[in-house]
Amino acid sequence: MKIIKALFNKYKLYFTYLMSAGVSFFLDMALYTIFYELFKKNIAGAIIIATYLARAISSFINYLINKHKVFNYKKKEKDNTFIQYFGLVIINVTLSAVLVSWLSSIIPIYSTFIKAFIDVLIFISNFFIQNKFIFNNNKKDNRVIKYILPLISFIALCINLNESGIIFNYGVIDYVRMIIILIILYFLYFKIFINIKKNYKSINVLSIIFTILMILGYSYDFNTTPNLVGISEIHILVSMIKFIGFYFLFKNILYTGLYFIKNHTFREYNNKIINAFNKHPFIFSFIVMFIVYGIYLIIFYPGVINYDNANQIKEVLGLHTRYLDSIVVINNNITLTNFNPIIHTLLIGGLFKFGVFIGNVNFGLFLYTLFQVIIVISVLSYSLSFLYKEKVKSQILLIILLIYIIIPFFPLYAITGVKDTLFSMFVLLYIIKLYQFIKYDFKVRDYIVFIICILLVILFRNNGIYLILLSLPFALIVKKQNRKQILLLLLFTLMFNFGYGKVLTFLEIPNTSVREALSIPFQQTARYVKYHGDDVTDEEKEIIDKILNYETLGSRYESDLSDKVKNQYNKWTTNEELLSYFNVWFKMFFKHPGTYFNATISNVYGYFYPNTYSWYVYTNLNKKLPEAGYNYHFLKIMSPGRDFIKGYSEVFKYIPAVQLSVNCGFYTWVYLFLLVVLIICNKKKYIIILAPAFSLILMNVAGPANTYFRYVLPYAIALPTIIGIVLLEINNSFNKK
Repeated sequence: MKIIKALFNKYKLYFTYLMSAGVSFFLDMALYTIFYELFKKNIAGAIIIATYLARAISSFINYLINKHKVFNYKKKEKDNTFIQYFGLVIINVTLSAVLVSWLSSIIPIYSTFIKAFIDVLIFISNFFIQNKFIFNNNKKDNRVIKYILPLISFIALCINLNESGIIFNYGVIDYVRMIIILIILYFLYFKIFINIKKNYKSINVLSIIFTILMILGYSYDFNTTPNLVGISEIHILVSMIKFIGFYFLFKNILYTGLYFIKNHTFREYNNKIINAFNKHPFIFSFIVMFIVYGIYLIIFYPGVINYDNANQIKEVLGLHTRYLDSIVVINNNITLTNFNPIIHTLLIGGLFKFGVFIGNVNFGLFLYTLFQVIIVISVLSYSLSFLYKEKVKSQILLIILLIYIIIPFFPLYAITGVKDTLFSMFVLLYIIKLYQFIKYDFKVRDYIVFIICILLVILFRNNGIYLILLSLPFALIVKKQNRKQILLLLLFTLMFNFGYGKVLTFLEIPNTSVREALSIPFQQTARYVKYHGDDVTDEEKEIIDKILNYETLGSRYESDLSDKVKNQYNKWTTNEELLSYFNVWFKMFFKHPGTYFNATISNVYGYFYPNTYSWYVYTNLNKKLPEAGYNYHFLKIMSPGRDFIKGYSEVFKYIPAVQLSVNCGFYTWVYLFLLVVLIICNKKKYIIILAPAFSLILMNVAGPANTYFRYVLPYAIALPTIIGIVLLEINNSFNKK
């Protein structure tokens, strides 16, 4: 007995690990057999599904036993063992599933026996990994993370998938760039990540979210489905590798951002530029931007307009537009609509009409463009002056000013007549006033200014009311002492919006079609008809046809744009017909729910996936007005300058890192990160300044177009100011702790 006891004590670690492995092994085998028998007759890929389900349950039990009984792990600081263990499990289960599935297809043996052999080998190798790297109480840092995970991140960046399998579709420069990323990852771990002693769960969760969005986003970007994640064993294996690699990459990036926020310091410099800015921040910023934006204005004289602008101008000129074809007109003699905000239509169309009156349409449009440029420059200068008064460092403010003049969408949208430009400025003012309302006590004058900002947001975007209703109510939680004033503001906002609608009705100016709010269900129906048309009954076809012209519906479907589908909406549709359509839509959902899901994600993934780029600025002459007989034109002498700016704005999309500033999904990620930072730093009340951006993101989800930068513009323009506020508010948070 003494010999047995001595042997047990000497090899206790091995015995207990073997016992733990045995318990988990037999539990895994039993669960696998049960699940396989349940699924093999009715579900394709039963082996893979049974493997994952069995391993998920047995692995959690094994983790608890190994941590507390086998390796007696005591270290609590930065306890990443759960993530590390299950990262190992993901590799194990994927390797097991692939090998078992492959061997089962070539060896005529029951798959359970093949799985037993494979898993024994995996269990043996796991002992070394868990003992040396995961549950090692004496480790100063984790060598698995330091050496292996950066390599996995590099692999995750290098390999991609198509429907056949792995592809390597990058050039030499791309791979060199990825090697640099690998070196940076290695550097970040030693210099930054290990200096942040606390392991923040919110950042870990956000890293997982970003990882999922990255993997799914690539698949939807490739073929509008999530198939590339798990269409075959090799796809599952690569997806798992990408999951581990991207998780480590994003975790390091997020901790680096947190480290910067915690430790950012700027030395005070006394040079002519900083002194001039400090003396008159508003005037200095205004002059600098006016010079730069003025160059754009001269080169693109009299200003840039898009398709909607041309129709807005035609409305004011009394000409027929396609908007009239999509709505039930109240008065056939009135060409004005509220398809675009009527106040903006009257502003740009009125000044253009003045140009017609004096015989120079270019000058009329120039007056509008000049007015808009002055508004843009004034608001951006005010934002810098506001941050300066709030004690944000001058160096940060000059960096923001540099952003305003270098990133091309700022000056280009300033000279482009789209409604989103002025709306973006008013959203920025609203955010600033919302922040001031939360931080300070408002006087009567402050409330008046705040109300004006709210009204401008409502007037210059038809869905602006939702931005207010999805952000302002949070002030009821944050500033309890002013609940009465907040409720009055909300009541006034609702009354104004209701009254404004009544005024438009009284003036016989028709509102937008209901189709504009139905992009999601219309896209789902169109995709259903395209891919499952044989499942649609004659009765369902008849009901759909009354709404969307069934005959061409499937062929009109585009995964990232709903315009072709909703543009054939029958404007004479009755409420009863619309109700019947939704009954059909609801029944179809239960037949092919995946089709509905894919239709929705395909139309919005670009707002969450920071690796897809699309057109983002206007630089070309819109020909609708010249075709209507109006001599709107650019100056020929400025053609070289326009070509240069067009080239600059196009190249900007391909400059590493900087390119993210013109990526729709990137802004969503930044706002999510700022949300986590405010939570970590216990500055939760200032989350309210992020609410307008999140409300706009939700509106984009319900919108008609994917990766449409114009829809991102308001919260893209507001981001530098919001970052300045966040840095200001949490500057001393860590020091206080």
